Amino acid sequence: MFDVVLIALDCTPFDQEVMVAAQQLRLEEDVTVVFVHVLPYAEDTAGQDVSRPLPPTHDFPHGQLEQYLRSCADQLADPALGQNFRLDTLFEIVQGDAETEIIRLANIHQADLILLGSRGLTGVNRILAGSVSSQVVADAPCTVMVVKPPQD
Repeated sequence: MFDVVLIALDCTPFDQEVMVAAQQLRLEEDVTVVFVHVLPYAEDTAGQDVSRPLPPTHDFPHGQLEQYLRSCADQLADPALGQNFRLDTLFEIVQGDAETEIIRLANIHQADLILLGSRGLTGVNRILAGSVSSQVVADAPCTVMVVKPPQD
């Protein structure tokens, strides 16, 4: 059903809920899965030369981020899920505004589905922090599946 699935992860414990939802998709052999993580811009890098190295803006060094995304990919290719094939996976670690970069990468990879989590913000917090998932749903070039956090 889907040829290209983009999975956006933010390296939080909630990523596991997103991965459970991805496992339930029961992806087929010829699907490409693009794992995406967007690093936020450091506030002091506006106008910085793009050839300069990225500032340390995240808990994981770049290599550990890729390793984290690979471990998530391994969850999808688990033979215990009944998959006896290897998924075609790509990893994108980019810097920018999450909603903008997710949409940009969905366009580049011609995604058929974007899978991402919702932070579950409501009220004033949602207004102040913004909603990445709402913006992606509004602007996506394809179907979007938003995994909501468990209700307490």
